[in-house]
Amino acid sequence: MRLVVDASVAAKWFNIEELSDKAAEVKDAHVKGDAELVAPTHIIYEVGNSIWKNTQLTDKDACDAIISILRLGIELFPPKLERTSRAMKIARLRRTTFYDSAYLQIAEELNAALLTADEHQAAAGKGIVKVIQLREAKL
Repeated sequence: MRLVVDASVAAKWFNIEELSDKAAEVKDAHVKGDAELVAPTHIIYEVGNSIWKNTQLTDKDACDAIISILRLGIELFPPKLERTSRAMKIARLRRTTFYDSAYLQIAEELNAALLTADEHQAAAGKGIVKVIQLREAKL
């Protein structure tokens, strides 16, 4: 199963918070080959920002964490003219941030579901792509 994973899910891999256990199941499914996770390139920076804010991590642990997300082998989609144009249209149509709309655009392009823990993101995606909320995910 190919899923577009957003930063609201991936950040839970490194920060103990609600639904971190469900997020870990998603990551484990990807590592085992039971799910294929994809995302726009900027997920690295969004997750890195959440790691930077986590005062429970040492500097070394924070650096190791951001490197580990790259080692997971999530397929990252860079911006392209068509992608950014469509993402902007989605952002304006759904009144959501441009960077969040990039996840929706990738899901639309790949005809894949979006996996999110963000209720606003889930609402923005309805009618555009299949949305799976993390709390309801079954892998």
